[in-house]
Amino acid sequence: MVEVLDSRWLERARDKRWLVAVSGGRDSVVLLDSLVREGVENLVVLHVNHSLRGEASDADEHFVADLADRYGLPFLLTKEDVGGIASSSGKGLELVAREVRLAAYVKGVTAYGCEGVALGHHADDQAETVLFKLLRGSDGFKGMKLENELYVDPIFLKVYRPMLGARRSTIDRYVQEYELEYREDETNNEPFTPRNRIRHEVMPLLSDVMGRDVVSAINNAWEACYQMDDFLDSQINFHQMLDPQGRLFLPLLEKQHEAVQGRVIHWFLKEKGVKDLSRGVVHSCVALCHVHGVAKVNLPGGGWMRRKEKRLFVEWGE
Repeated sequence: MVEVLDSRWLERARDKRWLVAVSGGRDSVVLLDSLVREGVENLVVLHVNHSLRGEASDADEHFVADLADRYGLPFLLTKEDVGGIASSSGKGLELVAREVRLAAYVKGVTAYGCEGVALGHHADDQAETVLFKLLRGSDGFKGMKLENELYVDPIFLKVYRPMLGARRSTIDRYVQEYELEYREDETNNEPFTPRNRIRHEVMPLLSDVMGRDVVSAINNAWEACYQMDDFLDSQINFHQMLDPQGRLFLPLLEKQHEAVQGRVIHWFLKEKGVKDLSRGVVHSCVALCHVHGVAKVNLPGGGWMRRKEKRLFVEWGE
């Protein structure tokens, strides 16, 4: 039997209820099938129709509904006009799609009393994500976690990626072994998107240049950085850096190493609802620790990080 699930996670998963996000593509179909075969019986199938590919999106929806029916599992559908929302709101398509998915996860987890949502990301996705974020300069050398918790109003949503240790080639073998059917998303092969070019052009080129498969090397480097970041965070008392009004207190923050200042400011901005943080923005905010008088840094979303009276705080525009 081809194994694709994390064994440690699987041991804890069997006696809990899980929301499984299924797009209809190969990875999510393998995730659902493997969970069923491994005896994780209390599952709810969620499909999010982004309405971005016309009849193909609706065909995906029907495919997943039929799949859930064949497994005898509850089926939950969220259907939104992501393109229309993006146009009317002025937000990017990718951001709106993510917000729609997160809202769907919260709805499903809450409605069915699930432990969390299981997603079908795998090791090759991880390497591509790490490389993409590194080159884009967003949040530094960051990847996905096997288990993660994030606040999505009104709950803390638990997100699990049980196949994160499995290679794409292993998932392909699983499909062949069990003769699984799945839907092809033609947009995954479009050559003009950065993520697709990393997958189809950059990763093969890197492997060719190095004379070896680079996925494990990238993921091992990310894992080492993550462990160091996790340790650093465990040593920082973030709330101790705040004054009674919830502002960063500079006399305390200025005494910290610059790496700690960056972690504290990153945490603080996230707590204040600032999204899409780049390393450049965080570095600019760290620089506020070393100036005198009143100063400010523009933030994503129309706000500012301001320095005044030995405090740092966030202000939002009208």
